Amino acid sequence: MVYLPHDLIRLHDVTELKDYKQLPDWAQQSLKQAPVVVVRRGPITADGIPVGIRGAQKAERAAALLAVRNDYEIVHPKDLVRSQKWQLVAQNRQQLPVFRALKLIFPVLAPYEWGIGGSCGYELVTGVPMVNNASDLDVIVTHFPEMTVQEANGLLQNLNQFDVHVDLQVTQGQNGFSLEEYANHRSETILVKTVEGPQLVSNPWQAIREK
Repeated sequence: MVYLPHDLIRLHDVTELKDYKQLPDWAQQSLKQAPVVVVRRGPITADGIPVGIRGAQKAERAAALLAVRNDYEIVHPKDLVRSQKWQLVAQNRQQLPVFRALKLIFPVLAPYEWGIGGSCGYELVTGVPMVNNASDLDVIVTHFPEMTVQEANGLLQNLNQFDVHVDLQVTQGQNGFSLEEYANHRSETILVKTVEGPQLVSNPWQAIREK
C-alpha cells in the first residue's frame, strides 16, 4: 500500500500509534474526537508510517509513527474533489471563505489532478470544524504540467481572486514545492521538499521527478 504526504488515515484504534501514551493531552483528546492522522513526508519503514496529529489550535501539531498495516481506510486529497465533499458541509460552514472559494476554483482547476489538504481537507474528512475566516486553501496537485513563471502567475491570479489565499503544492510521490514560490521568482533556487529533507534546487520540475 502506498502512503503519500497529505493522505488522511482513519485509525482502527489509537493504540496503533506508537508511543500513544506519550502524546500530549491535546493530541489524545483530538484523536478521541476524530481518530484520523495525516501522513507526513518521510521514509516508511518496518518501524512505522510517519504521521501527524492536528489539534484545534494552529500550534497544536504532533508527530508520531503509525504501525504498518494493509487495511487502513485512506482518504487521498483528490478523493475530496472527486466527491465534491464540500457540498455536504453544514450550511453555516459553507459561508466561510474557503468553502465559498472551493465552488469557484473547481472549474479553474478542472484540467489538473488536484486535491484538498490542510485544515479544509481535515474538516471535510472528520467533520471537526477547523476552517476559519483567515484560513488558506491548501491545494495539492499531482502530475502537474511544467509551466513558465508567467504561466504560473496567471494561474495563481485566477485562483486567488475569490477572497482566499490558495497555497498550491506541486507534488510527485513524496516530493513537492510551492507554485507561489516558483512564480515569485525571487531567487535562482526553489525549496523542494523530499523524503530526505528540504533541498534548494534550480529546476524544481526536474527535481521532483528525480529525487
